[in-house]
Amino acid sequence: MTRRALGRWTGVALVGALALAQPACGQESRADRTLTVATQEVDVELQQTFGRALVDRSLKIDLAGSATQARQTLLRRATLFESVNEYGLAESDLSTALQLKPQQVSLYGDRGYFYMRRGRYGDALADFVIGMQLDAGNPLFHFAAGRAAAALGDYAAAVTYYDEAIRLAAHDPTYYLARAEAQIHLEQPRDAVADYGRALDIKLPRAGDRYFAYAGRGYASMMLGDYPGAIADFNRALEIDPRAVSALVWRGYARERGGQVDLALDDYERAATVDPTDRRARESVRRLRAN
Repeated sequence: MTRRALGRWTGVALVGALALAQPACGQESRADRTLTVATQEVDVELQQTFGRALVDRSLKIDLAGSATQARQTLLRRATLFESVNEYGLAESDLSTALQLKPQQVSLYGDRGYFYMRRGRYGDALADFVIGMQLDAGNPLFHFAAGRAAAALGDYAAAVTYYDEAIRLAAHDPTYYLARAEAQIHLEQPRDAVADYGRALDIKLPRAGDRYFAYAGRGYASMMLGDYPGAIADFNRALEIDPRAVSALVWRGYARERGGQVDLALDDYERAATVDPTDRRARESVRRLRAN
């Protein structure tokens, strides 16, 4: 399962457990009747939202088709519904897709990330844990569970999930970056410095991830009282994003603690210029100018 696949989801149920098997002896099964009714009801919503031509061409479920075809259509519809903020309908379609046989385990990841986008972190964690149970060797489910646990504020659990993701895929720098973030919250700066370093050593292809790695390691170093090391990392972070207010404020603090008061004031003033509403920057400027 790719990371792209794990980012698709949406969902909890509209119809119960549904199958697309043909009913025996020419009789329509209860599941088929439910799917037929649900499909007809959703078709009305689809036509109102996206227009009849589009629905007739690509968004209707073919009740005589395969489960694979129905699942693909449900996922496509769910994506469209989410894009226009019809979250209940998106969730219903995706839940129906998840229940089709044979089950596609990766959809627990998709639905979990839908819940993450909706701020439903407990529901997301539940889906990621089911995915872990069904596909224990897939590090993406462990990583996703860590993200959900961190969003719930349970950083100790997040570290445990990240540990397993790293055991399964030791060369993915994103996992070290996420674990370091949780370690910061647990006030374990030495461990965080080490993990940020591992992520940077492996290489982080996205500039945003590199920024967070340098800024995070700088913050952890600052927690340890290593102000020269913190300043060096904040310098690297600010090369990536010169207008990053937090990095400017933190570098100002590290410079101030290291006795470089004029440079600290410059950082605080730059931060206040970028974001005049930032209270940390404004108060630091006021305090240093008063001395």
